[in-house]
Amino acid sequence: MLYEHPTGHVIRTRNWAQALPEDQRPVFAQVDSLAQAVREVNAVWKFALTDDDIPRLQRFAQQVGETLGLECEWSWHDQVDIARAGNSKGKRLAQWVADQGLSMQDVVAFGDNYNDLSMLEAAGTRGAMGNAVDEVKARANIVIGDNESTSIAEFIYRQLL
Repeated sequence: MLYEHPTGHVIRTRNWAQALPEDQRPVFAQVDSLAQAVREVNAVWKFALTDDDIPRLQRFAQQVGETLGLECEWSWHDQVDIARAGNSKGKRLAQWVADQGLSMQDVVAFGDNYNDLSMLEAAGTRGAMGNAVDEVKARANIVIGDNESTSIAEFIYRQLL
């Protein structure tokens, strides 16, 4: 993961990644210029952009979607993920589940924001976090505690084990 400035999102994600086994841990690198870094890499999966000026970020996301044909999905109130059309959590999860010979009806997924909708709509059990946006809660068939708690682990322990 390349970033110019260590925003709150970057710091939280980097701290979360430290808890992962080393072979699964994403690489974080601060660069002087994201624009230059993009010119030097072979592939880009997605951009995650944050801005304190939400209206400016909304205008930017709309312009990117309209002019470049990329998909913009909000992953937090001040963060938008920009990727090639079709690079969604739902599509990738469905591909992986099919490759394993499993059914999406047996999948339990949890989400809290717009970038989780495709995944939730594909899953058999659709869980919304307690602090999810209303659109996610409306598409869920269960709502659990917020994503700052152990609510997913508790759900798994009580409902699946």
